[in-house]
Amino acid sequence: MGTPDTIFSTDAQGHGGNELVQSQLYRLPVFPKGELQSIPKQSDAFTVAFGHSCFHQLCDLMIGQHGVNPRVHLHKICCLEQHPIGKIHSVQEMFAMNQLVQDQVAIFTRIQTGHPKQGLEMKRVVVQVSADQKCAVLRQHINGSLAARPLVQRLGGLTQCVLNRFGISRVGPWDLEHVRSVRCTALECSRALPSSFMMSRKLMLLLGALWTVVALTLGTRGLWYDEIAAWRDYGSPAEGRAAWWCLTHWFDPANHPLQTFASRLSFQWFSWLGGELALRLPSIVAGLATAIILWRWTEKRSGPAVGIWAGALAFTNPMLLEHATEARGYAFMMLAGALSLPLADHLHTKNRTDQGTLLKYAIVQALGVGTHLTTAFLTVGHSILGLSNRSWRLFLASSIAALLAMPLLWPVLDGLWLSRDQLTQTAGAPQGGYGLLRVFGGQMAFGWLLIPVMAHGLLRCRQDVRRVLLGPIVGLFVLWVTIMLSGSWAYTRFGLFALPAVVVALAHALVHLLPSGRLLVLALQMYPLGLVVLVDKQPVREAMLWTLGHTEQAPLVVGLRGEVAGVYSGTRDVDFSLCGLPNWDFNADLNHTNPEVVMVMYPNVADVAVSILPERGFRLDHTLYGRLGESPVFTLSGNEEGSIQLWTRLNSKAK
Repeated sequence: MGTPDTIFSTDAQGHGGNELVQSQLYRLPVFPKGELQSIPKQSDAFTVAFGHSCFHQLCDLMIGQHGVNPRVHLHKICCLEQHPIGKIHSVQEMFAMNQLVQDQVAIFTRIQTGHPKQGLEMKRVVVQVSADQKCAVLRQHINGSLAARPLVQRLGGLTQCVLNRFGISRVGPWDLEHVRSVRCTALECSRALPSSFMMSRKLMLLLGALWTVVALTLGTRGLWYDEIAAWRDYGSPAEGRAAWWCLTHWFDPANHPLQTFASRLSFQWFSWLGGELALRLPSIVAGLATAIILWRWTEKRSGPAVGIWAGALAFTNPMLLEHATEARGYAFMMLAGALSLPLADHLHTKNRTDQGTLLKYAIVQALGVGTHLTTAFLTVGHSILGLSNRSWRLFLASSIAALLAMPLLWPVLDGLWLSRDQLTQTAGAPQGGYGLLRVFGGQMAFGWLLIPVMAHGLLRCRQDVRRVLLGPIVGLFVLWVTIMLSGSWAYTRFGLFALPAVVVALAHALVHLLPSGRLLVLALQMYPLGLVVLVDKQPVREAMLWTLGHTEQAPLVVGLRGEVAGVYSGTRDVDFSLCGLPNWDFNADLNHTNPEVVMVMYPNVADVAVSILPERGFRLDHTLYGRLGESPVFTLSGNEEGSIQLWTRLNSKAK
């Protein structure tokens, strides 16, 4: 038998070689090719003469099987099972070890580090041995030479956490009597679903493809009020405005500067897809990237089982799908929240200050704030957690982000302050803390039931992961307090930067829940997800087409402050009566225009118009339902705020 090549490089930049690891692995003997091919195969095990030195032979056989020893050919043993595990940052060097369970079966596990970008792998082989051979090999080669070493005690706990994934609840042959290091290390890795790395990738590929198809389909729906207002007033090339014009003008909350800029570029480059889809394409890409980032980071940090749940929850989350299929900045806000998790994790855990990570974190936060101002509270939350744990790097990165965001926000700060209560005064939007509670109890009614599950996930995940996830959640709490103290207004979607952290926390909880609990959580997501798919948010396009098809005269549209429905009028003339203006007089507008068809948007706000129309000889002919609004949407009939009423004059000729 020859001597194998060194398995772990002595270079510190290689596999992080440890002298003990190298010395143990370097002395392992090698099966010659002839002996390897002559080993009898079975369905789930192979049988060999298990002598005093056979443990070392099996160690090297496993190593050679996976290509570390180039002199042993691949695919010679049929009983190997491979299961990926998440990267364990606390131990960088690992070596082969033996684990015996039951009387006649030995489970050989090997944990190895690969390339720095690859994480860790766990491989298992089942070997049939006799009881007397087992005792001899165990005591001579495991306990006698290795078990007393501190590193092996640590690795014993890592072995236990890996075996937990197969339902084996005890550390087998170690004569350590469950020393504290073994118990503590084993507790760090909870029992998870036994799934392979390839299975995880295939499942996420399938979910990602389905999500993309659904998102692109929903992206062809008609635009709703805020999308039209942002495009018409800021993004449209009308009046010769350049693409960057939206970055320097800010008159109302409809403009999300960086998102509007991205939609303008997308419209110029991909208008052949259709106007609606072209405007929404940047948000769809941002939403897809958010789900992928959550899956990959969670899988790397907490293992494949938690990663699968994180990806599944992200791809089925109704809030993510809804806001990723509209030309608004909320998908970019969620993307900033997702990107902040691995970057903040790196700043929390690394001992050295990485200038590249600092700059990446600052750029992500600055771009998030440039899209929607409330994303600044994401940075606030991470900074508070950083200061509480004396991680000054997060505070430094947040300061850099503020400096980078200032040039983006400076042209719009004055308009932002003057319009802080604009929507409240004109449209009756919820104001202050009570209004925020009303909103949370409406659009996010299903989310309240998931708060205990999220808290359970935060308690069950590791402390370093919990610290990262709490950053956006603390930022959301600070946003809530700020709204209460300032008397400003807010929608639920203003806090979507915390959604990625909530999804990851839910994934950690699902790993530990019973199947019935998992079904309940998925049901609480799938029901509103179905409504997002089946019900339009605000059917402005369909309502305008119906209106134009039922009259040859110019119809009258009752709206808020902007003439948004005119986007779908084509070359036809349309009159507007804007109930959001202080001098609104609906009777005067009816007398001036004398329409045959009246289209009423936001009937909950334009209640005066709804009461006047029957008195003026109009009847409610048709209602198109939408799910826009603060009230819970539990049926396909939508709710009043998102619906559009179509009134026709009694003596008019309907087409």
